[in-house]
Amino acid sequence: MTFRSITVFEENGLLTEDPRPTTRRATAIPARQIEAVVFDLDNTLLRSLIGARLALLTVARLVSKQLERNGYSIGYVRLFEHLRRIDHEMLGRKFRYNRDLWWKTLFKELGLKRMDPKWIHNLTLQYWKVYAGNSPPFRDAEPTVRKLNRAGYKLGMVSDSDGTPGMKRKRIGQVPFHNLLEAIVVSGEDTPRVKPGHESFSLIAKKLRSQPKSCIYVGDNPRTDIEGAKAVGMISVIVHRRGNLGGDPDYRIPDLRALPGLVRTIEIVG
Repeated sequence: MTFRSITVFEENGLLTEDPRPTTRRATAIPARQIEAVVFDLDNTLLRSLIGARLALLTVARLVSKQLERNGYSIGYVRLFEHLRRIDHEMLGRKFRYNRDLWWKTLFKELGLKRMDPKWIHNLTLQYWKVYAGNSPPFRDAEPTVRKLNRAGYKLGMVSDSDGTPGMKRKRIGQVPFHNLLEAIVVSGEDTPRVKPGHESFSLIAKKLRSQPKSCIYVGDNPRTDIEGAKAVGMISVIVHRRGNLGGDPDYRIPDLRALPGLVRTIEIVG
């Protein structure tokens, strides 16, 4: 049997299936009552790519200046390229989010020792300050969340730890519409494992007082936002933000504006 996932978009107020064979798999999902919609944060609700890039650039400049004071001459551009590679490795393959570890990895690669741990952690705090200050919500984020809230759905969030305890909750608290979220789970802090571990998805359903099969999880990353949600019985939705192909979500949507219509469609026809 051949499967493919379903890509949907909204046109003239109607939800339409994209006929193009853009994905690999879909499962026929029976109609079900949806009680809750759960979101990822970065690159799903927030435009975090620019914030992440500027944060790395800030760290590169700070490290370059500190090394110059210590008699080393390493330009910030070279350091930035090192950091981009470390970022890709830590987020893409190792799922290690503690930025202190990122900077220590950089110094080890450069053959530098005896860097002050307090100064290293201060780099992390500066990183997150710049990251948060330059990661605004996508234009479709708040209108969609408010529309779902008015429709009576419970709203929640599952997002991975930032590696610095408390930092993710602090950033969530800076989202203009965070008060609409009834429950939040920070994977790796509230649970033993980060995504795609399934524990955080089970926990958010419990916090929302809903069965997992009555929940939809919306994320942007096929590597982390599908497996855990589907393992507990949630419907998985990937929003197209950054060429994020791959994985086997139940549905793909081009942007969040299509989400309310998709929820209604699942409830009617599955």
